[in-house]
Amino acid sequence: MKNRRFWFFPIFLFWIIAFLPNILRPQMILGQYEDEAPFRTWNTFGIPSAPSLAMGETQFTLAYDCLVSLSNPALLTTLPKITFTLNSSIDTASFYRYSIVNTGPLQIDGKSSLSLLAFNFAGASVRVKNWTFALSIALTENYFRPHPDGDFYYGGRLYYSLDLDQEGNLQNTNFSIARKVFRGLSVGLGLNYTWGNLQKNIEERWTISNITITDNKSHTFQGFYLNGGLLLDLTKDIKIALIFRTPYVKKSESEGLLRFNSPNGDTDIKIEASGNSEYKQPFVAGLGVSYKFSSKLRVASDFTFYNWSKYGITYFDDEDEIKRNFKDIFKIGLGFEYISPIRIFGIKAGIPLRAGLSYDPQPMEVPNSSYFYFSFGTGLQWGKFLLDAGMLIGKEKGSGNSLSAQKIALSMSFRL
Repeated sequence: MKNRRFWFFPIFLFWIIAFLPNILRPQMILGQYEDEAPFRTWNTFGIPSAPSLAMGETQFTLAYDCLVSLSNPALLTTLPKITFTLNSSIDTASFYRYSIVNTGPLQIDGKSSLSLLAFNFAGASVRVKNWTFALSIALTENYFRPHPDGDFYYGGRLYYSLDLDQEGNLQNTNFSIARKVFRGLSVGLGLNYTWGNLQKNIEERWTISNITITDNKSHTFQGFYLNGGLLLDLTKDIKIALIFRTPYVKKSESEGLLRFNSPNGDTDIKIEASGNSEYKQPFVAGLGVSYKFSSKLRVASDFTFYNWSKYGITYFDDEDEIKRNFKDIFKIGLGFEYISPIRIFGIKAGIPLRAGLSYDPQPMEVPNSSYFYFSFGTGLQWGKFLLDAGMLIGKEKGSGNSLSAQKIALSMSFRL
């Protein structure tokens, strides 16, 4: 009788998970870290290079390298005739509520953290008369999550274990074209093809009775969108920029496998599913302003609008769109740069000193969460070679979990 009762519970739980997902859905309102949420922040637009990161993630009016093609391609006209750029970064973030962790099925004490190293951009730009062309490949988003400690012991023996593994990324190929329309005004347009994947695997194992329940899901993404902008020299010291990214649908071929396996009871139940999923990505618009106090000192600020209220998901050909209860938000960045001139082996060089602040509200209605960042960085501008490093340090407020986030970026450019 004891064995029968013990076996009844996992089988009953399995069928609830398989056929009554709406029962569990109220527990899965995660906000910050839904399964498809990018690592660290929902508000991804292009990739800030090290100089931009150090200046509060400002990207719209100042051009340092080819990464401007992902945010404001009009800035390509201000680069030298030929520019090659590489960028790498380390992202670190803390997590409290994600997937099945602290949402009902699995409770853990304290926060988890994870760091990701990525070589996330390689690109080049070439100017031909009044036209500038750029081609790049970038890693724009990560979907990795920490592995929770899901081992439970009773009487000194391992009784139950749970393993969660989620990983994936989104990559982007960009071709941009920019032109000086007339003196003081440049426009640019980027064509973007984006692709990637997300895999999530959950395994629950009752070691004493040798029962295993697994839930595996995989998604293969692809999409297409445009980004563009203009740059206006209002005066010789003041620049204004306007940017946009079109809304688009990130389409996915999705597969799932839910399995209950009990060798002792000669039971192996599999439920397979496949279908198409769609993730509606928001329209993005922005305004940038920069002012040059002197040849050594300048400041910049960006204001970015994300139309997150239109965000929604169609999951595995489901007729009903899943709404995430998101709101439209404004992200704000502010930074300054001071360049100290020096000479190295008789060649003019500069040591930039940069610092900035940024306010990054997350789109969830509940919890009302925002990140506040401080950033700083330096580098070396020596002839045709640029090397820059930047760091962003932030804290989250509003969720009650006091999440933290950091990002370090290293950029190298060679200009002819």
